[in-house]
Amino acid sequence: PAERALQNYGFDSAWQGIISENISQVLNVSLKASQPELVLSSVTLENRINEMEFYFPIHPVSPPKLQSNFKQHDTINGIGEFQRQIKKLVFRPTTGLMKGSIDMVFKDHNNYYLLDWKSNYLVSEIENYHPEALGDVLRENYYDLQYHLYALALTQYLRLGNPDFQYESNFGGVFYIFIRGVNSRHGPQFGIFHDLPQPALMNALGKALIPGYSKV
Repeated sequence: PAERALQNYGFDSAWQGIISENISQVLNVSLKASQPELVLSSVTLENRINEMEFYFPIHPVSPPKLQSNFKQHDTINGIGEFQRQIKKLVFRPTTGLMKGSIDMVFKDHNNYYLLDWKSNYLVSEIENYHPEALGDVLRENYYDLQYHLYALALTQYLRLGNPDFQYESNFGGVFYIFIRGVNSRHGPQFGIFHDLPQPALMNALGKALIPGYSKV
């Protein structure tokens, strides 16, 4: 499969060994230190969805409105730094539908997770892929905003489709996998960013953005 994909995208087959090794590392790395058994190779086909598209209606939204919601929770998970970054956003107030596509959604032991692949090159030193360094990359590129919107879409879908779904019991959070920094020997210490957005923040965003929002 790797060789065929390289051919399809015009790359030399000499990259096959490196690509295959990288895929193996990603599939077999532990995603969380507290759950060493949580590895992608253990996720079955029936427990995952690739490229999950979503749409949800939104109230009129603007950068100040987003900033206000994040500012209320500026002591949570580095949000204080991110809400200052939002000040740099420039777009006209927008309404209509929010559309997106989540790289992967998967289920493990009755917990649901969303995952996004990142190929960012953060120079060769492994230290640049430490979770704290990855947090800086997320804020600089507004990936923080992206994954909060992803989490909002996914958890609303799960709540509407399954009345027994409970955010604090059944949502395991967000993984951003920076594949260039992943090595199964290092485990989740490098190349893997994980966050579990606080319910209060998710509810604030939901009320601000979604008509008829269902509380997490």
